[in-house]
Order: sequence, then C-alpha cells, then structure tokens
Amino acid sequence: MTGIPSRRRVVATIPLLGLVVGNGCLTLDPTIMIETTESTVFERLSVTEPWASRSVTTTVTSTPASTTTNGVTKLVVVAESGSTFDSTTVVSGQTSVTMYLPTNQNVTLIPVNAVNGTVVEKRTVATGGNNSSRLESWECTLSI
Repeated sequence: MTGIPSRRRVVATIPLLGLVVGNGCLTLDPTIMIETTESTVFERLSVTEPWASRSVTTTVTSTPASTTTNGVTKLVVVAESGSTFDSTTVVSGQTSVTMYLPTNQNVTLIPVNAVNGTVVEKRTVATGGNNSSRLESWECTLSI
C-alpha cells in the first residue's frame, strides 16, 4: 500500500529530523584515538554509543594514581578552535567519567590539578567515524 504515511510514522520522524538538522551530520560507529602508553593519568577512552551527532559520548578511564598521587581534580576538553568543549570535576579515587568530545576533530584532553592550578599532562585525542556519502548527502544537506 502506498500513499500518505501514517500519523505515527510522521510523529516518529520529526524528532529525528530535528536531531539531524539541529546538530549537524550524523556519524556512525564513532572512533577515538589516543596514545596512553606513557600517560600517568589516562588508561583508555572508549565510545559509549554507536552514533554521534555534534559530540561523541566517551568514557574516560584514568589510572588509580591520577587523582591521588597526581592530584587531578578536573578534566578539560579543548577543541581545535581553542575553546573549551567540555569539562568535568573528578574526586579523589574516581577512575571513570563520561565526557563529550567534538566529532571528527583533533582535541586536547587536559587533566588539571585545580588546587594548585597546574596542568598534569596534555593528550591529543582524534575523533572520527563513518560519515557515509549516502548519509552525509541526506543529513548534511537538510535545511528548513
């Protein structure tokens, strides 16, 4: 049967279009690349969702010594533009936080000891993913 889409289908499509149009392109299977072999703070970063729009939802796992020995009290994500994209406070003993990284950019992840104002280290993080040409042409060219 062809013809007019059901009311349920139209109502379900409106929020999706708002997400895509309002936040930019949709990235499938987002990826994160960070070098942690010599890090005194970071163990790993992992993607928590199978898609991303404006940002990649990321779990940042730090070493047990990051908040105790190194005194990290804050994590800051700096975008390519130089502006702060996200930041979060960490407490002593905390080894996992959720943060947001901009999609398809190289960003700097900075652990800070906010008590004495020192930067503990800086790590470059590359985010990417699958922006298939079919998806890209559909999501990225929609405008209202």
